[in-house]
Amino acid sequence: MTTIDLTTARKVLQEGIQGKAFAGAVAGVTTRDQVLFLEAIGHSMLEPTVRLMETSDVFDIASLSKAVATATALLRLVHLGKVSLDEPVSAYIKEWNRSYHAEVSIRHLATHTSGLPAWFPTYTEASNPKEVLLLLSRLGFAYPTGTCVQYSCLNYILLGLVLEAITGQSLDQVCHELVFAPLGMKETAYLPLKNLDLDPERLVLNEADSTIEKAMTKRAGLSFAKWREGYAPGIPNDGNASYAMGGVSGNAGVFSTAPDLLLFAQAWLKSLGGQDHSFLTPSLARRATTDRTGGLHPPRGLGWLLATNTLVSGEDSLVHPSRLPYNSPPAYLTPVPRSSGELLSDRAFGHTGFTGTSLWIDPEKDLAIILLTNRLHIQTEMSLMNIRARFHNAVVADLGL
Repeated sequence: MTTIDLTTARKVLQEGIQGKAFAGAVAGVTTRDQVLFLEAIGHSMLEPTVRLMETSDVFDIASLSKAVATATALLRLVHLGKVSLDEPVSAYIKEWNRSYHAEVSIRHLATHTSGLPAWFPTYTEASNPKEVLLLLSRLGFAYPTGTCVQYSCLNYILLGLVLEAITGQSLDQVCHELVFAPLGMKETAYLPLKNLDLDPERLVLNEADSTIEKAMTKRAGLSFAKWREGYAPGIPNDGNASYAMGGVSGNAGVFSTAPDLLLFAQAWLKSLGGQDHSFLTPSLARRATTDRTGGLHPPRGLGWLLATNTLVSGEDSLVHPSRLPYNSPPAYLTPVPRSSGELLSDRAFGHTGFTGTSLWIDPEKDLAIILLTNRLHIQTEMSLMNIRARFHNAVVADLGL
């Protein structure tokens, strides 16, 4: 690793600690061939004990799982000739058999254009993946298929079940064999205390008691009696992933480290640069990271949010769409900083996770930036969105790009 002094970027992270945007963070910057920066700041936990953050600590990456695991596993299956993106979901899921399901393709799930609503606490009606599938199959649509981009965890829960049906394997096996193992991501997995030889102390803590989802479910007029108490290291913070899907879900549930995610980002940069055809062909990688939603807003690739110069909305708004009540429309609020910042190129693509994680990749600048935080572990006083955008801008400026 060649260490570069990102003075301004480091100051932004320090401001995030001081302003209580998060208790701690690990940040990484890489090109396709070389890690330029990898540092930890702050604390991985403040209670029940105090522990300093380390660069090797393991994070619940939340919705970053959609891009790192589920969507990339899907693309690998396309790469290997196992599936076409435009096959109907009903070809693999027999329960997906209502009239309005007929138009929904695998591509629609990957691009958040299926028609499924923004959020529903499946655990209020289902306690295992089979019951979740039956529930998703009877949920009404929030909009006609292909007419709107509405970010939804439900799309990726269903997509994960589709991958299982295609392969005949569990989703954690699929992602390990197609993504994590080929890239040498040895400390990335679902159910990390089961699937990794891991010291539990390395798990970064999130919130206790599912406080946020309790409030979300109550606002939706629904009830659930099996909320966990206290911290649950190694268990996904996301309620649908933990309570209904057993910790293995297409929308969330992956745990990873900054070094592993840097390997992942390097693989994408190499595929897009034509350096490595074995993981993803350059043509497939380009298709996945350009607009696949036909000019709808916000533009989406296959699993990825794309850089945009238009008004921030939906996923980047103050109210995350996965927190909206069932069938609520997307929230369009006062403009806030986009998660990418403003200095990455128009070819940049990325994703965020509700626990405070993000990954942005810019093939034009040959650059990837990872920021992993534990914002849910404290009562925040500063917006992570502000820090995240400023950090990305500072990295680009510090590198003179």
